[in-house]
Amino acid sequence: MEIGDRELEKIGEYVKSHLPQWIDETASKVHQREFDLLERVVRVEEELKSLREVMEERFTAVDERFNALQKQMDKRFEAQQTQMDKRFTTLQWTVSAGFVILAALIGAPLLL
Repeated sequence: MEIGDRELEKIGEYVKSHLPQWIDETASKVHQREFDLLERVVRVEEELKSLREVMEERFTAVDERFNALQKQMDKRFEAQQTQMDKRFTTLQWTVSAGFVILAALIGAPLLL
């Protein structure tokens, strides 16, 4: 089927008369899509901001907990160190007393 010039002119006039409407519809759809995308970007940014705040709070809580544990461990270490110092002092005195007694036993027959 062949299309003549007259039909082509009718098609051309039809397209010209409806072209602005089609462009407006297309532009409206594009603008709506851009607006939807912009809304989504804003929501994502807000969610990221919220997530960052939550992460900062949790990191702060973890830091505080770590510092509390560090202080507790330092106190335990100091208490353990004090006990060990007492034990070593007692052991040192006991060993010294043992050497003195041993020296006295060895030297006693020489004095008689």
